[in-house]
Amino acid sequence: MGAKQKAIKIILPIVILAVGLIAMRFLILNRPVPLKQTRENPGALVKVVKAESQERQIKIFGTGTVQPEQEVTITLQVNGLINKVAPGFAAGAFFRKGELLFAVESIDYELAVERAKASLIRAENEIIIIESKAAVARQEWERLKLKDQEEPNPLIVYGPQYEDAKANRNAVAASLKQAELDLQRTRITAPFNCIVRSEEVGVGKYVRAGNNVAMVASVDGAEIVVPLQLDDLRWLSIPRQGNSEKGSDATVRLEVGTNLYQWQGQLVRSLGEVDMKSRMARLVVRVDDPYRLRTEGYTQKLNLELGMFVEVVFQGETLADMVEIPRAALRENSTVWIMDSDQKLKIVPVEIIRLQKDTVLVGGSLEDGDLVILTSLPGGADGMKLRSANEGESR
Repeated sequence: MGAKQKAIKIILPIVILAVGLIAMRFLILNRPVPLKQTRENPGALVKVVKAESQERQIKIFGTGTVQPEQEVTITLQVNGLINKVAPGFAAGAFFRKGELLFAVESIDYELAVERAKASLIRAENEIIIIESKAAVARQEWERLKLKDQEEPNPLIVYGPQYEDAKANRNAVAASLKQAELDLQRTRITAPFNCIVRSEEVGVGKYVRAGNNVAMVASVDGAEIVVPLQLDDLRWLSIPRQGNSEKGSDATVRLEVGTNLYQWQGQLVRSLGEVDMKSRMARLVVRVDDPYRLRTEGYTQKLNLELGMFVEVVFQGETLADMVEIPRAALRENSTVWIMDSDQKLKIVPVEIIRLQKDTVLVGGSLEDGDLVILTSLPGGADGMKLRSANEGESR
């Protein structure tokens, strides 16, 4: 290979490299200058709810167990053999006031009444005989009347005998009343409209006076004793003894699976004491006709039965110009965050009227249409840029 070819092999790569560097330098120096762009802060994404000022009713929530308005234990007052039991007389059966539940064999008590009637007749006849003897004795005394005696000796005119006969007649009359009362007591009837809770009777069973044989509960009304905080009482109308004031309305609720059952009730009284352990007052709510025995057209399948554990919602006092917001919207130091017309955060102090189950009633600086922020924002401060996650919720 000649010297000329060697020179070309050495110089040519150097020339190509130099031309490339010059071209790259030219392109770098002549490239367009990039435009400087400033990105705008869109604001924190928040969920808001619109404040609405209107009349709000205080709702107070409590729980309790359904118990009978009236419950009695039937205790026998006579001895005897049970010879009749009403059809269906068993736990869970319903009876109207005055209906026969069961009866004790009455023949012995019927005979006792007859004997007492006969004794009364004899006692009345004895009085008639003594009255006649007394009249004859007085006539005889008047005929033989001594000048130094104004009145005859009581024994002469049968005075003590007459009083004794009257006392005997009264005692026999009382025995007759007792015998008739015992006869009535052989028939046990429902003392009020009731449901049988338990019974221990059967035809042929011998029972004695003083034995407890059944327990019945009223079905005209049921009661729920509801413990409440003392602060809740100021919102309710509680009837006082001797006062015709109507108590607050209440709704009794029971959730079974996916079904919600409701009954209307009324606050009827306070038990007048505070529980020493819980420091809570106890109020009594009454529900009329819990088994719907007198209600026509009732379609709800479930009755308000004894022993149910239910929720009670009291309808308390109604307040004007109140704003109700979710509890999540309440911030520290009794404040709420709102999104103003410039879509910026504004901290507003409010007056807490009442903390409810899921919401808060507030007064103060909130106005109709204010967008109350529900989203938690770490480091949130006045003037912070916001944007609403609610479609169409902006000013």
